[in-house]
Amino acid sequence: MDIKIRKFEDRDAARVAVIMFGSFRAVFGDLLGTEPKPESYWKEISHSERGGIIVTSFVAETDNNVIGYLRVSINPGNGLGVLEVIGVDPESFSRGIGKALFAAAEVFWKKNNIRKVYTCTSHINTNAQAFYKKLGFIEEGRLKDHFHKGLDEIQLGKFYD
Repeated sequence: MDIKIRKFEDRDAARVAVIMFGSFRAVFGDLLGTEPKPESYWKEISHSERGGIIVTSFVAETDNNVIGYLRVSINPGNGLGVLEVIGVDPESFSRGIGKALFAAAEVFWKKNNIRKVYTCTSHINTNAQAFYKKLGFIEEGRLKDHFHKGLDEIQLGKFYD
């Protein structure tokens, strides 16, 4: 499988909406709702600069078909980066898509001299936890009942210096 990573473009929004909905639904079922977020949501959040925070997003594609999405941000003022969200089409799980997207994010973070990156994932998403740990993240904390009652968030960090 030949995976191409490129910057998100507004034309990707419809496909990203489907991927992210399917990716999260594979873990959370109906907890997050029964409809994907609209294209306009993905266009709005995928690239911006707000209060010194720079947001950028990448997609993974094969055969001109988008199969993965990753959104990251940086705060150049304090050297922190955030892996905000990553999702892969459930039909393409465990094929190196997430790793390829993460590699593009690392180039972005390192180019901007980011000293630490953090992210979080649900305590029930053991696949995501294992994925992040393979990439060098360490668990730093837990947020009880954070986004939904009964779902804790595991905080993870990775240092570059």
